[in-house]
Amino acid sequence: MKKLATCVTCLILGIQCMADEVKQPYVIQRRDEVITITADLMPKFTTSEPINKSFLYINGEYIEPPYIVSVSNLAVLINGIIVQDYEPYVHNPEYYIGKPARVGRVTPQTVARSLDESAKDYADGLQSGIVQKLANGGRVGSALLYDGDGGALALVEKARKAKQGDEQAKQQLMNELGLTTRQHVLRPDWIERLATNANLETRATTILETKREREQKERERREQKNR
Repeated sequence: MKKLATCVTCLILGIQCMADEVKQPYVIQRRDEVITITADLMPKFTTSEPINKSFLYINGEYIEPPYIVSVSNLAVLINGIIVQDYEPYVHNPEYYIGKPARVGRVTPQTVARSLDESAKDYADGLQSGIVQKLANGGRVGSALLYDGDGGALALVEKARKAKQGDEQAKQQLMNELGLTTRQHVLRPDWIERLATNANLETRATTILETKREREQKERERREQKNR
């Protein structure tokens, strides 16, 4: 009985320790200020359900679905990749007394709301079925798929031409993926990886073939109806 009581005590203490750890404030230390964000002001968003509907490119790299949007500390992640980090933009209001305000700044009181809204926006967008292009922590562009491949096969074709030394195709590829001014974030083999991504090509081809078959059946149905 004593052993059982000891185990129960350890369990209670363990839960208490975990609770205390959760309540630990998040501290940002900078050269000119220290910011403490209490647990009740931290983001509430945790993780989204797995999402398979969209096409996602980050820094020129095709990211395989399913896509899971999550929040860690003060950053939004998709499949473990940071897509938006709020920490650099958090400052105490007092910091700006007599100083110029920084663009896009948030306070310890508002950062959680901003981050939760951003995470939900990413999740809702991917769930709606889009092609989403991100680069260096910024959104390059997005568009609804409308049962298409979001231009995936065209990107693969440009990557193949660029891989063979076609400079015009390379520039078009960089423009479409928003990489022209973000070349420092690129992997040395990013073009080759995109050109030889069999999973991307197969997925895009299947989607387009299915769409063509559906459209063909619809045309045949209309023709039979009009006879």
